[in-house]
Amino acid sequence: MDIDAKIIEVEFRLETSHHPYGHFCNFRFIDVVPNKTKLNKIIYDINNNPEVELIDYNYTETPITTKTSLKYFEITRH
Repeated sequence: MDIDAKIIEVEFRLETSHHPYGHFCNFRFIDVVPNKTKLNKIIYDINNNPEVELIDYNYTETPITTKTSLKYFEITRH
């Protein structure tokens, strides 16, 4: 199994009792695949919030290559 970092772009469709027509939230971040720990943590946190209902979500994975721009990502180097 290959472990790699990829750019994840995800869109969540959420509903709350305050806005029955729903909300759309978009995030773009770097995650480790195939586990997708950050994406799974976000989904877990949404599902455990009693005020928010996760209706649907879609995501895409973009490989990071030498030509990929990481300009707007906050990267911590160890």
